[in-house]
Amino acid sequence: MKKNGWREPRLIPTTGIGSQVEQERRATAALLATMTAVERFGRALTEPLGAPEGTIETFVEVPFSTGDSECLPHGVIRVRETSQPESSWTALVEVSTGPRPLRSSRLEAYLDLATGHEIDALLTISNEIPPVAGQHPTPVAKEKLGQVSMLHFPWSKIVAEAVVEREECAEPDPVAARVLGELIHYLEHPRSGALLFEVAEDAPTTRLPRLEVAAPDPVAEVPIPRGPARREIRLALREDAEPSPPDQPGWYRDDQDTTRMRWWQGSAWTDHWYDLPPAPAGADEKLNTP
Repeated sequence: MKKNGWREPRLIPTTGIGSQVEQERRATAALLATMTAVERFGRALTEPLGAPEGTIETFVEVPFSTGDSECLPHGVIRVRETSQPESSWTALVEVSTGPRPLRSSRLEAYLDLATGHEIDALLTISNEIPPVAGQHPTPVAKEKLGQVSMLHFPWSKIVAEAVVEREECAEPDPVAARVLGELIHYLEHPRSGALLFEVAEDAPTTRLPRLEVAAPDPVAEVPIPRGPARREIRLALREDAEPSPPDQPGWYRDDQDTTRMRWWQGSAWTDHWYDLPPAPAGADEKLNTP
């Protein structure tokens, strides 16, 4: 029998994280390991980068020599083409957690590194969300791009892809579903630093979803949303997901604006709301909602 205070062991533990550096290292290792363990998840993340179909290999903290110094990106993804195993596609991975934004100087150094080593792409992952889809949140000099493609994934997109793929493989591959579930559990944990819905006022460059409150509501006890949760991904894809009005207090999709969640205090809607996270591309075709 499970007793109070007893915690289940996790494949990706959140214990022992004492700094943002440790957050970034562990989040990178957890993500890259899951990409190799669950092929369809790895493919869902590498395909938008322009990677070919093939065997995915991942590495963490790979040292590169750059003149008299050494460069140590968070990770490297390599895809060996199925039709031509001797040919491979490679991407550097740069990660940030918490509210810290990516740095232009660091990304430009990695772009130079990628150009010098004939690396195909640079993938960045952080809590920043670009103002325009397809645009990178961190500006870099155009001449640095050259033949190297640069793509950004918010951590919310990583979690959303994991949720969709977990639903898809729940029955045919329960082991893969368990691995994805552990990644989701880790990234949704506050200690991971991978999901952040509030931003300090002195960090305007970090473009994150924020809880908008038009007026204080002393009656409603409103918990801060954390996610995107599995239910939110489903809500983003469904038109009739909630009863109206809801039976219990909680976050529900706003019947006046279906792109956001709004707090229902049990008898009336309040002015507390936040935007639904975007569903990943193709999710409406892949996710079967009950």
